[in-house]
Order: sequence, then structure tokens, then C-alpha cells
Amino acid sequence: MTPEPRPAPETSARDVPSPPQLPTTASSATGSIFDLGYRGYEGPRLGRRHAIYALFVYSLRSAYGIGRSGRAKIVPIGLAILATLPAVISIAVRAFAAQAGAGAEVERIDPIRYDSYYGYVSTIVMLFVAAQAPELLGRDQRYHVLSLYFSRALLRTDYVVAKGAAFATAILILILIPQAVIFVGLVISNTDIVAALGDNVGSIAPVLAVAAAIALLLGSIGLAVSAFTPRRAYATATIMAIFIVPGVVSQIVLRSTTGGLTRYIVLAAPEAVIDGVNAFLFGVKPSSREVVRADLAGELYLVVVIAVVVVLLGALARRYQRIEA
Repeated sequence: MTPEPRPAPETSARDVPSPPQLPTTASSATGSIFDLGYRGYEGPRLGRRHAIYALFVYSLRSAYGIGRSGRAKIVPIGLAILATLPAVISIAVRAFAAQAGAGAEVERIDPIRYDSYYGYVSTIVMLFVAAQAPELLGRDQRYHVLSLYFSRALLRTDYVVAKGAAFATAILILILIPQAVIFVGLVISNTDIVAALGDNVGSIAPVLAVAAAIALLLGSIGLAVSAFTPRRAYATATIMAIFIVPGVVSQIVLRSTTGGLTRYIVLAAPEAVIDGVNAFLFGVKPSSREVVRADLAGELYLVVVIAVVVVLLGALARRYQRIEA
């Protein structure tokens, strides 16, 4: 005896699941346009000036790894601490010596001064430039974001101005913070603060001038190399070679002869040029033997800084006028 088949369950329109709602589309022979609900921007348009300022702030933060991972902060923040450490130690020693009654003697023999400080941190500043200049320009080329910058109100020359100003400011911060530590320490460690303030105020102008010359010269070299060498390792190696090799060559040449036009070879070494500018603006003897042997006018070093900065910034602007975004 075979079992009778069961009747199929009755279904209604309410029991059938409805298909998912798809976005409204407009079809054509070439494709479909989906209405995803995007809304246009209705806020204020701040324009080109604000775009330059925003890029400047972003680049300045990037030079010190701010807003990025912890690994990006290690090199710039570490170098900044190393650059400030000699000034902190010097002021601490002077403070303890003043309490012990030997402040005048320590001040006389202390090598840390406004006019000599860069000589102690020059290597740190060069490492900072070689490490961080490729970060400011190379990343934009490697990740192909230049088209996003140039598709807005920002012009190509604006990009160069913002990046250059941000990197120069980053170098100025690295150089001026230790000088500020020295200034504050010398003033507050003196029993007569008003007299100490008057004695140290005169050093502010040469300190700012030398720091600006260093920032513009080294910064323009670093950015110019990074603009033409997107790969970070190659750019860093090239920048360090430019900082070191000309100095070594000038040392070899000037130790063999200093007559005629050979003494002008010292102008090819960035560190020697900065030493000449430092000696000229502070009115002291150069610390570099090569600069002393060359015996060139101090104004010439300042002219070389201005000429190199103008040429390199012009090359940088031309590079970004022709670069494919």
C-alpha cells in the first residue's frame, strides 16, 4: 500500500521575499550611472592662499614625523634632541659653576657659544637634511599624489614655495632651539638679569642671520636633489655626498697649495661656506683650517649662499613646471 502524496503548501505574495532595493540607475549604451547619494560641497572655498598655508603646515609636520607613525618620528625627533643636548649640558655646567663661585672661569673656557655652536651640530643638521628632504618631495612622486595637488587651486610654483618654506622652517627650528636654550640659560643664570639680557640681545641678529643662511643653503640642496631622485635611499646618499665630498677635495687641494685661483675651491664645500658666513656675521675667526688658508673676503661666502639658493630654487621650480603629475 503506497502512501498518498502530500499537497504542496500554499504560498502567497506576502511570503515571497522581495528583491533587494538597488540604487536608482540611468542606463545607456555605454554604461550605467548609480545614484549613490553623494552631496556637493556647500561650505566656504578658502582658495589658493589657504591651500598654500595648509600644504606648508602639513609639510612642516611631516618633516618631524608629526601625524605619522612612531617610526617616522625617531630620526627627526632624535636628531633634534641630539642637537639641543650640548646647549643643555653647557647651561647646566655654568649654573653649577655659578653656585660654586667659579662661574666666570667656566664661562671663559666654555666652548659652547653663539658663534661656535653650529660647528658642534653641523653633522646632525646635515643628517637631518639628508633624511627628511626626500620625505617631503620623494613621497609625493612615489605615491603619485602630485595630480591631486595640481588639480586644485594650488599652482606648481605654489607647491615649490610651500615645500621650500616648510623645510627651511624645520631646519631653523633644529638650529634655533639650542641657541634659544643658550640665550635663556645665560640670562637667568646671571645674578643681574637685566645686564645679562643687554649683553646677549646683540647676538640675536647674527644668530638669526646665520641660521637663515644654513637653512636656505642646506635646505635648497636637499630639496633639489630629492626632486630629481624620488627614491629615498638614492636621494639621501646623494645629499650626503654633496655635503662631504667637496669638503674633502678642498682640504686636499688647499693643503698642497693656496695660491692663485685654487683657493676659491673652498666655495664648493657647503660646510666651508657656512663657516665663512658664520665668521663674517659674528666677526670671529673661522674654525675651519681650509677657510683660514683660503683667506677670502667674508662677503664672498654670503654672496655664494644667495647665488646657490637662487639657482637651486629656480631649478626646483622648473622641475615641477615640467614634471608629469
